[in-house]
Amino acid sequence: MGKDDLANEALHEHTACKHDHDHGDHDHNHYHGPMHVHGATSGPMLWASLAVTTIFVIAEAFFGYKANSLALLSDAGHNFSDALALGLAAYAVWIARRPANARKTFGYHRVAILTALFNAGSLIAIAVGIVIEAISRFRNPEPLDGNIMLAVSAVALLMNTVIAALLHQHSHSDLNVRAAFIHMAGDALSALAVIIAALVFNATGWMIVDPIVSTMIAIFILWSSWGIFKEATNILLEATPKGLEVDELVAALRNVEHVVNVHDLHVWTVSDGLNFLSCHVEVANTRTMEEIERILCEINTLLESRFGITHATIQTEREGSCVVTVGHDALYCGEHRGAA
Repeated sequence: MGKDDLANEALHEHTACKHDHDHGDHDHNHYHGPMHVHGATSGPMLWASLAVTTIFVIAEAFFGYKANSLALLSDAGHNFSDALALGLAAYAVWIARRPANARKTFGYHRVAILTALFNAGSLIAIAVGIVIEAISRFRNPEPLDGNIMLAVSAVALLMNTVIAALLHQHSHSDLNVRAAFIHMAGDALSALAVIIAALVFNATGWMIVDPIVSTMIAIFILWSSWGIFKEATNILLEATPKGLEVDELVAALRNVEHVVNVHDLHVWTVSDGLNFLSCHVEVANTRTMEEIERILCEINTLLESRFGITHATIQTEREGSCVVTVGHDALYCGEHRGAA
């Protein structure tokens, strides 16, 4: 299929993609591709998981105190953060469905990113607290009740594994749910570590195994939460979407027929699956608005199919209208020449 055929097909398939306004030398095209809100099925699952986890946290903290086990109390603390993560994730899924308005033109999609960032930050804080307490236990080991540790952590392992498995199917497309999934998967591994600690203690009587396992849990929490923290921060800073190469994007745009240059390009993520772009493109050898429309629809089809960008605002300009001043990046226009 040639470029003209692709553009013509795009005109038929995306008739709602264009809201064109002629402003003298410039043409603005706003393309709104399909915008999906993840969570139609994950919302109720998150609320149910929250209820189960909250009940278990109370029980695990009680038995951890009875057993005098830092590992069990650490796991209860991690489970508490899980309950908080699940509650925030469920709230974010709910509020993300609210429509945009005059004050929040992007809607509420960023709430999910904020909750993911908060969840990752809470995990880091919990891990630091566990390490501090573990250092104290290394210096002064305390007696444990291995049987209580074993029984409670076995229940924790089962519960967290089931919830993590349920969340896993949604974790690839939603950073917020992925943060909750990491909480639950981390707790499943933490519970397994406590089981091993209880078995070792019952067999050897080594009290030091408790802070050792606690430290291992803390290291895992730090490792698993850092990726979420970094990704959420990048989104809030409006960094380039994960996995997108700007040089490749610009080269693809410049390869569109009649496009001779691209500048003032900005591409960012509002929330998972919602990548936005704005740019200026210089075009040559075009005489009618219909030709401009075909170019814009070809660009929008390219952006969505190849780069996952579902919302693009593109301003077309005549060739040579942008002057790149000294010291400016070639992708950014320093000034514009007046009409010829």
